[in-house]
Amino acid sequence: METEDKFLNAAKRALDTAEKNLAPGTVARLRAARRQALEGNARRSLRPAWLLPAGALATAAVVATVAALLWFSAPSGPSGNNLLQANVDDLGLLTAPESPDFFADLEFYDWLDKDADAG
Repeated sequence: METEDKFLNAAKRALDTAEKNLAPGTVARLRAARRQALEGNARRSLRPAWLLPAGALATAAVVATVAALLWFSAPSGPSGNNLLQANVDDLGLLTAPESPDFFADLEFYDWLDKDADAG
């Protein structure tokens, strides 16, 4: 800690000495830049206090809307045991000993089954 203080004091002295050796025009430009930076920082800190809460509310509203849309537009397919049975049936199709050509014409077999039920 003591060596850090010595370093900081030495750095301050070196910078102060270097500042005294600067040209007056350079010093004026540095002061103007410093003033401009401080004014810009002051302007940025004057943001409206309502901006953050309004953004949070808008975000919450968007999230709630998306959640509601997803909830109410969810497909009403098989659930529970029916879903498990559908997955087991699909597994049976994938592991069946029949050739894949059989499954390529499933629409035809579905039509044939419906036709047989109607007749």
